[in-house]
Amino acid sequence: MSPVVHRIVAVANVLCAVCLLVLALVPEVPGGTAVPDRTAHTMAYGIQSGLLYLLILPSAGRWPAAVFAAVGAAGYGAFVEVLQTLQPARSPELSDVVANAVGAGLVAVAAYLVSGVLVREELR
Repeated sequence: MSPVVHRIVAVANVLCAVCLLVLALVPEVPGGTAVPDRTAHTMAYGIQSGLLYLLILPSAGRWPAAVFAAVGAAGYGAFVEVLQTLQPARSPELSDVVANAVGAGLVAVAAYLVSGVLVREELR
């Protein structure tokens, strides 16, 4: 990955994390979402996990990047849920934490598998 692309992925990671934090702490998401709440959590933290995987992959390798991405995104999701206790209009839910972890884990595993296929294809 070129240094420019790596910087773009790093900025995208930060922007994604900030957006997730803001959306979790605003009293109510304006207009709601077009998808069910658990699905939105799964998708959002899956995206965060994928971005973390791309950020870590060049320096750590596939397996450590997948573990870090899954644990990092799921941990951040749990942290954000705990922060919701500070917002009277919001409340943390265990099912949200589970949905966050499922999304983070699924995307980390998918990224690990896809990057392995891409590496094998590149070696041919």
